[in-house]
Amino acid sequence: MIIRELKLDHFRNLADTSLEFPEKGQLIIGDNGQGKTNLLEAIYYLTLLKSFRIRNDTECIRFGESHFLVQGCWTDDHGQRERVSVGYDSRRKKVALSGIEKKKVSEAFGIFKSVIFTPDDILIIQGGPALRRRYLDIVLSIGSPLYLERLKRYKRALCSRNMLLRKNSVPAAMITPWEEEMAVSGAFVACRRFSHVRQIAPIYEKLFLGLSSGEKASMAYRSDLLNVSAVSPEDLDETRVGAAFANRLEKNRRLDQQRGTTLSGPQTDDILFAVEGRPLRNYGSQGQKRTAVICLKMAEAEQIRLSNGVQPVLLLDDIFSELDRRRSENLLQELVERHQSFITAPRKEVIFDRLGHLPIRKIERGVISDG
Repeated sequence: MIIRELKLDHFRNLADTSLEFPEKGQLIIGDNGQGKTNLLEAIYYLTLLKSFRIRNDTECIRFGESHFLVQGCWTDDHGQRERVSVGYDSRRKKVALSGIEKKKVSEAFGIFKSVIFTPDDILIIQGGPALRRRYLDIVLSIGSPLYLERLKRYKRALCSRNMLLRKNSVPAAMITPWEEEMAVSGAFVACRRFSHVRQIAPIYEKLFLGLSSGEKASMAYRSDLLNVSAVSPEDLDETRVGAAFANRLEKNRRLDQQRGTTLSGPQTDDILFAVEGRPLRNYGSQGQKRTAVICLKMAEAEQIRLSNGVQPVLLLDDIFSELDRRRSENLLQELVERHQSFITAPRKEVIFDRLGHLPIRKIERGVISDG
């Protein structure tokens, strides 16, 4: 997948511009605070249809303006040309695909395939379980509109059940319908998460072995729901998982009422990362954690290729400053040289000599110019 053009109006601090990109990508040089990350954010907006950094898209509107517009044009690996535009004016978001406005934003969600690497991604490894669940949900939602729909339905049912649990003397007949929805949607979410982690784990472990020059790593999905269902991980059955979940919700209803929240379900799950058999979050070095998150994103890119038959665009935000030379060289060899890549850095490092095919652009105070 190759992004050919990007048009920006009133997005963050970036000057209004129309950019054309070469097939191999771009090296973007600029001091901190000049807009490098904002440019990658704009490109990734074409995938996520929202900011990956903030929840309120209003903050993406340039100060003093009333709206922003991001438009991108790309070709897939078969040469098919596609265009998406996303506009936001503080009241509503408009999304158009090939010039046709979509009734639902989700209709264009994830059509443009890209993977972003940022220094903050280390929080996926060393942060709390909610961050790892969020990462999984974003990846799976990009790949499947059905997953996004089921996840929303599960969260709505969970919120409604919790609200009823906190009230006094609520009849079971009011809670049961939400539990039924939770059982169906929750089983779907847990099984899809488990399957995804099982698929990318071998890719992740192989990449970690290479980038770290010999350390053995592992990742696994821990699910309270799948444990209680007694379903073999090798033969997931959503119907059986859902039935087991429904039974547990009914059985634990009184305890959940005492606690004021639902104690079982996908909202309690986690991804377990380990190196040489030791939990990475607790015992790993910063270098190991950094390597782990890079390998996780690399595995994500490879899974996109395997599942969709396209190479996603890579967006790497100042990550080489966090790696030693050996890991940087390994990363360039493993990934960057096979994808269209956009790399930001405060200055041109020696390591980038291997990226002679990438033309340089500079950015200063939001103005992008040829290097």
